Amino acid sequence: MIPPLKFLPNPFRFLLITEWVMLASCGSLAVVEAWQGHMIPVQHISILVALGLMGLILPNGSLIIKVIYTAIEIGLIFYGTVLGYLHILPTLYLIVVMRSCFLFESLGRWIVTGLVFILFLGDQFKYIQRALPEEPEAQIHFGMHTIAETLVFGLAIFFVLQLTNRILTERQMRQKLANAHEQLQQYAQKVEELATVQERNRIARDIHDSLGHALTSLNIQMQTAVKLWEREPAQARTFLAQAQHLGKTAMQEVRKSISTLREDAKDEKPLETKIEALVDDFRKGTGLSICTNISRCGSVPIPVAKTVYRIVQEALTNIFKYAQATEVQIHLKTTHKWVYLTVEDNGKGFDCKQKSAGFGLRGMQERVVAVNGQFRLKTSPGKGCRIEVQIHSLNESKNVLQEV
Repeated sequence: MIPPLKFLPNPFRFLLITEWVMLASCGSLAVVEAWQGHMIPVQHISILVALGLMGLILPNGSLIIKVIYTAIEIGLIFYGTVLGYLHILPTLYLIVVMRSCFLFESLGRWIVTGLVFILFLGDQFKYIQRALPEEPEAQIHFGMHTIAETLVFGLAIFFVLQLTNRILTERQMRQKLANAHEQLQQYAQKVEELATVQERNRIARDIHDSLGHALTSLNIQMQTAVKLWEREPAQARTFLAQAQHLGKTAMQEVRKSISTLREDAKDEKPLETKIEALVDDFRKGTGLSICTNISRCGSVPIPVAKTVYRIVQEALTNIFKYAQATEVQIHLKTTHKWVYLTVEDNGKGFDCKQKSAGFGLRGMQERVVAVNGQFRLKTSPGKGCRIEVQIHSLNESKNVLQEV
């Protein structure tokens, strides 16, 4: 089965121009020859044109096609030397070496380079046989000139091979770096999208658990009050009062959810200000007695500040929902290396061995791990709960601990 023919344009324009300059130089010699001999060297010019056109496209198919392409190039140059252009066309072997770098791997390039050098030596030998002068002194000068030409050609093909390889390697590295940069951008976008989805899911679950429950209970209380209004107005008022309380609770949950959704737009505020505002909202909305001892946190990195804020927010939400606590103490201290946070309540606590960590606790642990910090949970039935967080300001430590 014949492999399909695939061609690509020359990837480096300046190398193609270099090839054309070399071909034009040989063409100028053909013009001089035509001027002196009063004849047009059609075959010479045809070889140069064919080599120039072949440089416009390079085969990109199977190895056989690439070998055939290279063989045609060498054959054209060799045919030109057979016609008598021994001292002109052999320099065009440099073009074959350059193009081989685009066609073959390292071994193939060296094979082509070695073959080209052998052919050049053969052409030089033929040229010596044809043009060797008879005078001994002239023979010495001619031999030295021929040896110098051979050495220069050998150095030239080696330089061309190394230069083209270096250019190709740098281009491949730039392409890999561009691909890696694009992949990193895609990964960063995916991470951001996943973080956004996770946060939205958490807020949706909070709204479902708190606001949904409050509205459902409110609906039941209102329906019961309507049924009892005519027969037992006093009892109906009790249900209405309870419904009013549930309505306030629902409004508080709505405010907390909106505050959470808008918090990212307020990151320009200091951490201590944001936490004080959060605590104040919880005091007003829940009636909890919350004592705070917060030091100035101006030097805290933004990721760490966001983590600390979210942990305080999640801890207060869990205390309000599950702990049945009446008092909460929040301590936040920062140094030039560390951020220390403790949130402690006097609620009912729980047994960590019998009760797996809920969604809120897992979320806090994950947030601390994300900034390479330490998370400790101390609790037992009837003795409240204490959360301790320690985060290095340079994000050097990484550990998650749980103590009972």
